[in-house]
Amino acid sequence: MQALTPASARRGGGAALPELRSLPQLWGRRGLWQVHLRWAVAPLVCAGVLVGEALGFALPATPILLIALASLAYNGVLAWIFGRFADRLDADPRLERRLVILEVVADYAAMLLLVHLTGGASSPLALFLLFHVILGAIQFTPGTAYLFAALAAGGLWSLLALHVTGWWPSQGLAFRGQALHLLDRPVHAAVYLGFFTAVLFLTATLVSRIVLQLRRRMDDLGHVTAELVDLNGRLNSLYAMVCAIGAERHLAPTLETVARELARVTGVPAAAVKLLSDDGKTLHYVAAHGLPEELVRTAVIELDQSPLNRRIIEGETLVHGRVGGDDTLQLQDELGALGIRSAVLAPLEVSGRVIGTLGVYAHTADRFSDRDSEFLKLAAELVALAIEDARANEAIERLGEERVQFMLKVAHNLRAPLSAGLSLLELIKGGHLGPILPVQAEHLQRIDERLRALDRAIGQLLTIARTRDFSREIPDVVVDLDELAQQTDRTFRTEAELKKLRFEVTVEPGLPAVESGVDLLKELMENLVSNAVRYTREGGEVRVRFERGGPDEVRIVVRDTGIGIPVEEQGRLFQEFFRASNAKKHSPAGTGLGLALVKQTVERHHGRIRLESAEGRGTTVTIDLPVRRVGQPAVAQPALV
Repeated sequence: MQALTPASARRGGGAALPELRSLPQLWGRRGLWQVHLRWAVAPLVCAGVLVGEALGFALPATPILLIALASLAYNGVLAWIFGRFADRLDADPRLERRLVILEVVADYAAMLLLVHLTGGASSPLALFLLFHVILGAIQFTPGTAYLFAALAAGGLWSLLALHVTGWWPSQGLAFRGQALHLLDRPVHAAVYLGFFTAVLFLTATLVSRIVLQLRRRMDDLGHVTAELVDLNGRLNSLYAMVCAIGAERHLAPTLETVARELARVTGVPAAAVKLLSDDGKTLHYVAAHGLPEELVRTAVIELDQSPLNRRIIEGETLVHGRVGGDDTLQLQDELGALGIRSAVLAPLEVSGRVIGTLGVYAHTADRFSDRDSEFLKLAAELVALAIEDARANEAIERLGEERVQFMLKVAHNLRAPLSAGLSLLELIKGGHLGPILPVQAEHLQRIDERLRALDRAIGQLLTIARTRDFSREIPDVVVDLDELAQQTDRTFRTEAELKKLRFEVTVEPGLPAVESGVDLLKELMENLVSNAVRYTREGGEVRVRFERGGPDEVRIVVRDTGIGIPVEEQGRLFQEFFRASNAKKHSPAGTGLGLALVKQTVERHHGRIRLESAEGRGTTVTIDLPVRRVGQPAVAQPALV
């Protein structure tokens, strides 16, 4: 077992960093740039002949122009070769190098002929031989640059020898009729050529060293750039993993998401989350990706028998370069049988307290680098927070469930004696237990009204509790909105006419059905329309409309010209037991549960509710509900808290 060191980091896997072996190539392929430049040689030679003759130099124009035409000819052949065999040249750099050397030899041959025609080895045109040496050092290795220098120097010395021995006499130069005897003194020519040879090789050496240093700097820059790209990729992956974790609210799916996403973003076959037991003595797998279910379900890691895991629980992030061969890691045989050869493990730590470990596993030895270790450490910190958040969410849900159960018990326990009391009150009011005085009848009526209001409140509490009860599955039905509209009209028309209200219920033809829990939409409409009728003064109007909303949605709009709701109180309107101040003055009786039940029902249907109101000018409530798609089976939807 080893902590990761820089040396092991270099041996480790992770993202491979590119190495820049050459400078950027001019005009693409290294040999092709000479083809592009060579097209300009013939025009320049022709221009040089014209300028030289204009200045008074006597030049052998015809041979020089023939050499220029020859350069155009073999340049065309080279251009065809580079285009025709591009794929082979890309696949075989050695073939490309041979072709480049061939074209340099052809260039040198043409250049030496020009040198011969313009004064021999001491011709000023010999300086152009430096050109290939410099570019050879830039584009290839120092050896190639020395080869080009040797070709240039060898060609010039050979030309000098041929001129001096008379085997190939120099053409010489003449300026305004006077001969320029550049080779009359062979010793001077040899000295000149010796210095020029030295310049050739010195140029090859200096340019090669400069380019070598530049290549090293570019290699370093390439490594830094690759590291930045790798870091950016890891940060993006970490962000994606955080988003995936954030989409979950419960511990089990959160941990499954962690293991799956961690394996994906790190490019490994397996990842696992282990949590510490309450007594702090053992680690248990709670989620894994790429590991057998049997191992995850049954494996228990005893910390007193696993030095590696004990060190991680103490806060270290460790890399096991080679799984197997020592006793620091429990389950080595099991992991080895799965082909696991290396692992990196990090502690899950929250507020200085370690709650477990996070690990990734690979099939190759020494797979992980120090960047992997740092990345996993950062991921472990985020995962630990996600675990605590999921635990907190589950605790909140448990409290909510306990609250719901408490509401159900209280409501049921209140409803039984209340129903009995109302029955006894009916007996007394009906005179079945003896005659009652008018004053007694009046008081009995008040008692009856109060008890029935309490009975309605208990009924609403029961409905709210049922929609929040995760342990109960409310049966689904398919609601026809035409029938719901007719039922709403029958229920409230008489009451509206008694208050002399203009009451209207309309339905857009051909509305699709809506999935709903039993009686939920009926209770929703009763709460909305009863409020609209109750809080609209005599002579006002209440309009209810069922229509199409957005795609795959229906819309229910309830509009009244009633007392409205103060703007500053509208934000609290859907809270349980809250009633607007003007509603309390208008109608003292009321529970403040009706609109809370409406909101709960809309959420149960995964819909949206909007309210627009102005005090003294009425209220409009708009509800959008998703519809049932054709051929889609009715499926119970989870209650929302």
